[in-house]
Amino acid sequence: MTITDQLAEEAKALIGDRAEVKFLNYADVPFFNQDEEFPNPTAAVAAAFLALVAE
Repeated sequence: MTITDQLAEEAKALIGDRAEVKFLNYADVPFFNQDEEFPNPTAAVAAAFLALVAE
C-alpha cells in the first residue's frame, strides 16, 4: 500500500459515516497526449462518468 493509499484510507476513516467515500483507480488512464485526444480513451471516459454520477 502506497503512502497515498494510506492517507486516503485515513481520510476515509476520519469522515466516518458522514459521507460515502469511493476511490477511483486511475492506473489505466493514460497520460494526456494532445495528438491522441480523440477518441477519448475508454478508461478516461469511465473515470469521468464515475465522477459525474457521484453525489
